[in-house]
Amino acid sequence: MNQPIERVYEFGPFRYDPGQRLLFRNGEVAPLMPKAIDTLHVLLERRGRVVEKAELMKLVWPDTVIEEVGLARNISLLRKVLEGEGVCIETIPRRGYRFVAPVTEIESQLGRTTPRGEATPPAQRSRLRLAWWLASAISVIVLGGIIYWQFYTPSKYLTLQEGAPSLAVVPFECLSAEPDGAAFCQGFSELLVADLAKLGGISVVAPSTVRRHQRMGNSMGLMGRLLGLEVLVEGTIREVGGQIRITPKLVDVHTGRLIWADSYEYPAAEWDRIETGAAREVAAQVGAHLAIHGAFRNPGAR
Repeated sequence: MNQPIERVYEFGPFRYDPGQRLLFRNGEVAPLMPKAIDTLHVLLERRGRVVEKAELMKLVWPDTVIEEVGLARNISLLRKVLEGEGVCIETIPRRGYRFVAPVTEIESQLGRTTPRGEATPPAQRSRLRLAWWLASAISVIVLGGIIYWQFYTPSKYLTLQEGAPSLAVVPFECLSAEPDGAAFCQGFSELLVADLAKLGGISVVAPSTVRRHQRMGNSMGLMGRLLGLEVLVEGTIREVGGQIRITPKLVDVHTGRLIWADSYEYPAAEWDRIETGAAREVAAQVGAHLAIHGAFRNPGAR
């Protein structure tokens, strides 16, 4: 019975096996994280031509929105492994990357050749599989450590009380066509963050962090889970019948259910005068409802 045929790429002392997603150097497995291997796979398949950054990121991370720094890190890892063999991966400024090293593409029977073309003993195949699983496990552990350090380890300047709720203010949606509406929504959201932080006993995420997750295309629910939050404060602002109507909502991150919602109305002629008072009033109500649910003791509540 004929064995399946697979393509294998050879360049310098390296041999890349697409079927196993493994790179060998002089017969030994080169240690590379899975996403770095996927990056090499794409570049080898398109060797000799420029692969745009956007195309490369879409192929390596098909279901994830990622910044260019992740791609640059993979390219750096590949170059460290390939260093000493001349330039293998060329950077095309402001465009992408190109694999330029001479490559020989050969065919072999799946599971029957080694990086040098001899028969692969079963014991060696088992060692290769074990090495792949170990590399994957190490990658997951390292990634988990990076995520924990990035999102869950507070600095020495942040003092958190035990049981203090953590929340983020999602910029309030402006539903008014008035010229002052957008500026009011932005200013109100910023003031609301400041007033909530003044309550004490609450951990409030910085607005810049919320905006970064929005630019990345993350939903606010996903952001809340990544940051270990408990609640989100969101809402809308619109002009209705000569009144500015502010509708804040307190949302549970884990279930998406409303904890509290209300509506406040102010004279529309006073766009530039009501930001401070409205933000303070909403912040007090948010603090009161968190205190009612036993999350913390609101210093402003009596």
